[in-house]
Amino acid sequence: MSLFDVQDRGEEDADDTKTLFPTLPSFTVPVKIQDCPQYGEGHKGIVALEPIPANTKFWIWTDRVKKNHHSELMGYLEEQTRHISDVMEKRQAQRIILRQGFVLPSTETSPNQDEYFNTNPTDAPGRFMNHSSNPNCGPDGTLGDIQAGEEMTMDYSFHGNPIWYVSICHQFDVETESEIAAAFS
Repeated sequence: MSLFDVQDRGEEDADDTKTLFPTLPSFTVPVKIQDCPQYGEGHKGIVALEPIPANTKFWIWTDRVKKNHHSELMGYLEEQTRHISDVMEKRQAQRIILRQGFVLPSTETSPNQDEYFNTNPTDAPGRFMNHSSNPNCGPDGTLGDIQAGEEMTMDYSFHGNPIWYVSICHQFDVETESEIAAAFS
């Protein structure tokens, strides 16, 4: 079952249970989450289920993406993991939230964008987009034709890397997207 096919009815997760989506999926093309052992044990990625032409808008911003001002991020991490009593499990869950979120760079039209941590906790496909120094997806769409079964990737160096983000990631022993991009370029 693909995430695109189920739309707002639910998503398939690792143990084949369903979680209801609050909105339609943010991906506009049929995709599935697949194990990607080349990145390490337990890593997943997004794979196209059918051919996708170049310059296709593959993702839309939905209300699933939560913007958290950096001054409120520690509170958000605590709130999202308050149900976990084991300290090590809680820290690991917080690390995953940090690893699966992103910071957009500030631009002329959005000068304070890099003050926010964006997370999409219920958008399963979006949080599994992996880095590549030769990506087939960019912020505005696909960069070339993508074949069915091909992993969809992006260049993480596009994202913002403000000091506050570097600091909190290092506090939790998480590499920032810029650090990952630099390590695999």
